[in-house]
Amino acid sequence: MMMILYMLFSLIYIYNFYKYKYILSNFINLILFYLIINYDMFIEWNKYSFNFSLNNYSFMLIILSLWIFSIIIISLNSINYYNLCINFLMILLVILILFFMSNNILLFYFFFEISLILMFLMIIYWGMGEMRILASMYLLFYTLFFSLPFLLFLFLIIKSENYIMFNMMEMKLYMCNKYLFVFMILSFLVKIPIFSLHIWLLKAHVEAPVFCSMILASIMLKLGTYGLLRFILIFYNNMMLIKIYVMIISLIGGIILSILCLRQIDMKILIAYSSVVHMSILISSLMTLKHLSLYGCYLMMIAHGLCSSGLFYMVNMCYKETNSRLMIINKGMMSIIPKMSLLWFLLCSSNMSAPLSLNLISEIFILMVLYNWCNYLLLLLMLISFLSFIYSLYLFSYINHGMMNFYLKIKNPKFLEFFVIIMHWLPLNFMFLNLDLFM
Repeated sequence: MMMILYMLFSLIYIYNFYKYKYILSNFINLILFYLIINYDMFIEWNKYSFNFSLNNYSFMLIILSLWIFSIIIISLNSINYYNLCINFLMILLVILILFFMSNNILLFYFFFEISLILMFLMIIYWGMGEMRILASMYLLFYTLFFSLPFLLFLFLIIKSENYIMFNMMEMKLYMCNKYLFVFMILSFLVKIPIFSLHIWLLKAHVEAPVFCSMILASIMLKLGTYGLLRFILIFYNNMMLIKIYVMIISLIGGIILSILCLRQIDMKILIAYSSVVHMSILISSLMTLKHLSLYGCYLMMIAHGLCSSGLFYMVNMCYKETNSRLMIINKGMMSIIPKMSLLWFLLCSSNMSAPLSLNLISEIFILMVLYNWCNYLLLLLMLISFLSFIYSLYLFSYINHGMMNFYLKIKNPKFLEFFVIIMHWLPLNFMFLNLDLFM
């Protein structure tokens, strides 16, 4: 594994010219397939590692990171400081892989925060609007403010237990100060993000370039979820005290944001709200602390990462032609570009958890666990699922139907753009054939 990381770092220095981006992307895919083929070997390696190791949760998140970054690299085109952007992306990829492999809690925190600083810099450099600096500051201060208590929490654990390794901490259950524990959990919830702490995500998505939006939606939100997965079972007794409050906020917030999705006219904001709705269901299921809920949440992390990244790329395809993200400007796409309408349908249907998609399987597990945990949640769960279907249908129908704007000169998308969307959709809808990878 360290050899693979060294190879990724070396690519930062050998990359010089635009024409080599396909070589770089293919090399990342080779690493990805090598990891999948040798899955058993790397999981076994966990027994002999110290600071870095793999587990069943981190493995597929590393695969997702490699897949998304390889897609982003081949899709990059016509941006300022191109080589600098590639270098930033490769460094961020290595940091994310090291985060998912971290067995040391201090290294876990370090990579947790440094990845957000890199995202902050990329939004400032390549952001699209005049408000990109304000959006970057929202991202940085929201996340760092809630992370400082987490650092204090880690120091107290090290002082009291002399443990800095996850595999040692997982051997027994801990009980700590409940107020400090709440702040520790908030450091993860703000990055997922939970309702009421999600403002930074909307501002970041609106001002971020397309590749930053793809990374934010597909991978960066999963850092908080992965952190929760690692800590909630260790502090099981503390979680029992606060889980009901987190669950209520998440479910009610999911309904409120689903209704807000139906009032949006900006495609990017609608998809960003949709991400928070999916994460609200995920958090609620995670709070039940059941094994099946962990499995369902893990599946939803992968499914949401692929689906939301593809949707943001589709929005950018429309934006390049019309210079607007407003649905009223982009309507009537079916009469202009029928092929693009098909891609919109495929991704919107996956977003509403249509059959065969990984979203459907993950939601079935999550809804089963929540209904089994409390029968009275049935009405809320039905409402969230129904509203999710409605706003996905609203997004598709508003863009693809209606009278088109004849003053717009819209070109047919390039083959590469179709290829990027298909590379999001294929694993999302065919990964159900081999769910053993997630066990």
